[in-house]
Amino acid sequence: MKHFEFWNPRLFELPYYAYLGLGAARRLLRIKHLAKANYALDHGEIGIGSKVATQFAFNQTLFLPTQALPESLTDVQKVERIEAFGRAYGYPVIAKSDIGSVGKGVVRIEDAKDIPSRVTQMQGPFLVQQFTSYNVEYGVFYVRQGGVGKITGVNRKHFPTVVGDGKKPLLQLAQEHERFSAHWQTFLQYFDLGSVLEDGEELQLSFIGSHTMGCKFTDETAAITPELESAICALFEDQRGFNFGRLDVKAASDTAFLNGEFVVIEVNGVASLPTHMFDPSFSIWEGYRIFLRHARYLLDVAAEQRHQTMELDSYWGMIRRARRNASKLNASHRELMGD
Repeated sequence: MKHFEFWNPRLFELPYYAYLGLGAARRLLRIKHLAKANYALDHGEIGIGSKVATQFAFNQTLFLPTQALPESLTDVQKVERIEAFGRAYGYPVIAKSDIGSVGKGVVRIEDAKDIPSRVTQMQGPFLVQQFTSYNVEYGVFYVRQGGVGKITGVNRKHFPTVVGDGKKPLLQLAQEHERFSAHWQTFLQYFDLGSVLEDGEELQLSFIGSHTMGCKFTDETAAITPELESAICALFEDQRGFNFGRLDVKAASDTAFLNGEFVVIEVNGVASLPTHMFDPSFSIWEGYRIFLRHARYLLDVAAEQRHQTMELDSYWGMIRRARRNASKLNASHRELMGD
């Protein structure tokens, strides 16, 4: 039987949503008021809002430089903006869907000549972000209760890597990897797939820290240091309207990360999963223990912030928005993979 990390997400997440529903009822909370955990963000950042808007709600000191590419721009205007961004911050440049999730809709623009063809593949709003050479990535789960913030989970992201044998072409090595999927075309497109690695030569294939895109997640919560917790809590100090979610960060090394030295790639809000639960060494029961503990955090934080005023769409309005975003994201993902 497949480890639960490879189950269909809708199947695996069912108990989580059932638990949230029951918990909300016990606390006399409407389900959509769970968004109040992050009352400063669009619908609490439940995956239907703008990534750029969420990022810009924070002090930008630790964030990678980022710029929005609204859907209203023409292709020519998008090309001009990306060219200006590339001149300012250098190449490659990362472009990704502003409504993206699980690593879909992400592309690396290698140089100015690459921009026009990439722009034609972008459906919906996008953003561009400076590429970082840091190659160590973590997900850090944060919760604030009673005004006190803390890290409640940390996962290390292990990018798909292959080892050559001097015989097999790169494509075959990738396809034989235990975590291979069709989504890998997102990053395999940057390689000569007919090339042959030397015997024992290692090659990291991905730059996208997503479980869906092949990353292995391990639980590193036990490694939390005072320096790391201090740096994470300081980031949220000026944004009191964010109380539950996950930061995706990159660092020069594991040591640098634990010393609180990192750059932020993205903020994920109410819809965040405690991704350290996907550690392959965990049983299904250990995974659900982490998952449901974070459901309790969300319920308690939302109940604490229930008095906050938020502009929230109707349930049907949120569903329509989510479906529309998913359609645009999947279309862009297919285009950017070359399908």
